[in-house]
Amino acid sequence: MRLRDLAGASAVSTASIKYYIHVGILPPGQKRNATTAIYGSAHLHRLALIGWLRRELDTPIEAIARLCSFIDDQSLPTIELMGECQRLALRSAAGIGGSLVVSDDAGSTESDSAEAEPPRRDFDAIVLDALTELELPDISPTARGSVAAALAALFAVGYEVGRETVLTHLHALETIARMNTAPISDELSRDEICLQVIRGVTLHNRLLLSASALVHASISAAARVVPGD
Repeated sequence: MRLRDLAGASAVSTASIKYYIHVGILPPGQKRNATTAIYGSAHLHRLALIGWLRRELDTPIEAIARLCSFIDDQSLPTIELMGECQRLALRSAAGIGGSLVVSDDAGSTESDSAEAEPPRRDFDAIVLDALTELELPDISPTARGSVAAALAALFAVGYEVGRETVLTHLHALETIARMNTAPISDELSRDEICLQVIRGVTLHNRLLLSASALVHASISAAARVVPGD
């Protein structure tokens, strides 16, 4: 398809497409002649990914360029690419909502509260132990570190948290996670896989947060209802 056809199929303006090519996050089309280039499904997939990142997460071009470099690096295994997508989604969500805890590895964490007390337990080891018991592979230091940091933050303000806390949450979410990851297959392009992961993390996290608020509110209200009122 030509540039105008790509713009129509993707709902992205020709000016934006040219800009994305200029900054290197969208590959140029295949030259047919001096004035015409041909674009294909790979361009549609990349534009869908860029569009989601810009529209839903306000992801800066620099971060998108970094992700695109991972997508284009065929030596990077798909599972590692999915980890990078998860990290980007978590960081973007933290930047928008300001409430998520994100880490690059098990030993380095960030939270919104610079004055939070340091962990007084090895919460990372607790999370690892829970993963082992549930026979879940430990493939995401980002996610594991986030759970450990969230436990530390809860503990710092007086909540009693530990191994059973992690087991309860992981066990409850395992079924949901299996349903959510089912659409991701090797039949998809690497751009499509990234979009599935980032979109899934973003939207399902929103659902989990809102569902959690709903259940907590309902249970709190039910506990205060006086029989006979």
